[in-house]
Amino acid sequence: MWRYTFYLCFYMFIGCSFSVVSSEQTLLKISSAFNKQKTEEAFRLAEMFFDELAGTPEFDALYGKICLKLNKIDEAVFAFERAVSEKPNDYSAYYLLALSYAKQKNLNQSEQTLSTLLLLPIPKDLRINIEETLRFVKNKRQSLDSNISQRISLNLGHDSNVNSGSLDDRVVVSGIEILLDEASLESSDKFARFGYELNGKWQNTQYDAWRLNLNLSQQTHHKLTQFNRNQANIGFGYEYAKSTYRFNLLGLASVMSLDEATYQQQVGIASSIQFQLLKSWALEINGKASLINNAQNENLDSDILEFGLGFLYFEKSVLAKVAFLNGKQNADLLIARHYGRDYKAASVYFSYNLPSLHAFVFSSQFKKVEHHDIHPFFLILRDEKIGNASLEWRYNFSRHWQLQTRFSHFKKSSNLAIYEFDRNELYLGASYEF
Repeated sequence: MWRYTFYLCFYMFIGCSFSVVSSEQTLLKISSAFNKQKTEEAFRLAEMFFDELAGTPEFDALYGKICLKLNKIDEAVFAFERAVSEKPNDYSAYYLLALSYAKQKNLNQSEQTLSTLLLLPIPKDLRINIEETLRFVKNKRQSLDSNISQRISLNLGHDSNVNSGSLDDRVVVSGIEILLDEASLESSDKFARFGYELNGKWQNTQYDAWRLNLNLSQQTHHKLTQFNRNQANIGFGYEYAKSTYRFNLLGLASVMSLDEATYQQQVGIASSIQFQLLKSWALEINGKASLINNAQNENLDSDILEFGLGFLYFEKSVLAKVAFLNGKQNADLLIARHYGRDYKAASVYFSYNLPSLHAFVFSSQFKKVEHHDIHPFFLILRDEKIGNASLEWRYNFSRHWQLQTRFSHFKKSSNLAIYEFDRNELYLGASYEF
């Protein structure tokens, strides 16, 4: 009986020895290809034997180096994490893991790994490299943790039809309701528009961040001062971005005053998901839900639901987007159902940047609107089509200063002629970013 046991142990020993030799030979082949700068060949060999060798610290460290060289950062991170868990005294793998975290933009984890590595008994030359890398990572993380940009702008222009294009087709001035009529369609005037914009981003990890957007604007007219407007918009929310995927969730609030009296407030939530389909193409899905409160006329209180789909194309100097929107605005009060509407829209956006100095932007939208109930005065159901197009030129004459000019045309057709209008707006201005 003992003879059979001896033979079994002998053959098992031979088999294990052969397996170890085979594994060592495979590692030598992969290492030789990598050292000869044949990185693609080394990666192909490593993939062939991955299931067999993954989990051994020597293979994982080598596989991580290959992936790092090929810019396969996520794969490199996983490989080095396995290597150091099996062999904690592999200081080289620890250091390369920290570099992989940094390339992955996981700066918190990179900083933590480098700090841990400095506590270990490492060679002096490696310690110097680690300390330099740690200083770089700390500075980079601190710059990313808080990123705030601000812009102040002043534009002077001319509006050919000041009292047109509002959401509800009429405005309230000093408590008096003004319905669009023949005269109001030709209310042209000069204007000055002051704007302030703040964009803030606070990074949590390399993948997610908190975002803040604040816009303040004031428009003052030369003669028709009753149409002077102040508007404030704020959005605060969360952004998650990883590889080819991006998700945004924002809480929104805005308030508009007309003739120095509060006119309308709006609160809501907006969300978007973006998927990168190809190298230069992306798909965007977005939605928005909001509530509108009109401080001077409760008939205009409503809620809005929107769903959109967009396709983006982006290159170094070009950004283009085609989007489709489906929306519903429901009046809160039953007696105001004729203000409720369903709408569909299609839009195009195109931006082209010449190196560092000039940018040209074209945008256009076409919207079809159908109201929910017949008009109480004209006794018909309103159907309308609204189109607009704009062309903008921007010139950056320094890192902070920018000149811009924009021409916009708006046109609305309706089965009620009183609501139809044409409108042109032209302005020239400058902005300062800091």
